[in-house]
Amino acid sequence: MKVVIDHREMRSRVAEVLDRLGADIEITTLEVGDYVVSDRVAFERKTVNDLFATLLERRELFSQLMDMARSYRCPILIIEGEDPFFFSGRRVHPMAVQGFLNAIALMRIPTLYTLNEAETAQVISMIAAKEQGDRNRPFNPHGKRSRLSQSEAKEYIVSSLPGIGPVAAGNLLRHFGSVERVMTAPREELMKVERVGTRIAERIRELAGRRY
Repeated sequence: MKVVIDHREMRSRVAEVLDRLGADIEITTLEVGDYVVSDRVAFERKTVNDLFATLLERRELFSQLMDMARSYRCPILIIEGEDPFFFSGRRVHPMAVQGFLNAIALMRIPTLYTLNEAETAQVISMIAAKEQGDRNRPFNPHGKRSRLSQSEAKEYIVSSLPGIGPVAAGNLLRHFGSVERVMTAPREELMKVERVGTRIAERIRELAGRRY
């Protein structure tokens, strides 16, 4: 059972659990999707926080799903965590949530719900095993992302840094104004940005400043 995983997903424990389940894991940079298990099946994984960030703040959820639907015959969205209909601290009407789930359904993208990373890994491994079966046929991810705007490209670069998700990347770029200023900012200034703590700030300085 082979699973190709986007390197940014290594921030989660899904890959670790897949490894324990016996998956042959390949880490790479995927333009489309987070996990690919065959030439026709790919997964986009969103925690509830990620879901609202991509839907409301960055407004890129549907473009991600459309790219996946264009690239794979069986795209699957996994929503991981609490029930998205019951949440606190978000001023979003439940009917609005139902509306975007309806829109996803009309895109013919199945949506699966999992409680945590271990359950997500279990779902991916079960579908991978069924999809690959006894064929043991090699495959390569073939999804291509739609052309990025300059802002999206900058967010993509910053979010590829270990420990930085899409929300933190957007916060950094809004605070500093450019990728260059993010990479050259002192640790103390980085820590002033929301969702960037001591550990992430030190990691940015280490990656940007240490000799190759």
